[in-house]
Amino acid sequence: MDGWLKSGKYLPEPLRDFHDQKDVFKAIHATVNVEGHEYAKTVDWVAGQCYVIDIFLWWMAKRGYTLQKTRTRLQFRDLGQDVAAANELRTKRLIDLMRTTKEPQP
Repeated sequence: MDGWLKSGKYLPEPLRDFHDQKDVFKAIHATVNVEGHEYAKTVDWVAGQCYVIDIFLWWMAKRGYTLQKTRTRLQFRDLGQDVAAANELRTKRLIDLMRTTKEPQP
């Protein structure tokens, strides 16, 4: 079991890579009004990622439970597209910010 847990294979494919995890949690915070949620408003994407991945899903996997894509036949949003859109928006905002930031005068 220790090898399986260390491999991260208990996680869904989109969450096995640390950088992919970061993108997912950043996308969640970009598309959900987390700050407006009474109980979760103080949770930033870093704390959310650490708790969900490193504690909750690991703890559940140790007890035989894993998160997996549903087999229900409904029209779901595409995770990859949502993460890509959030990344593009964040990149655009950063570029816009850099364009408007003036260099300090000596």
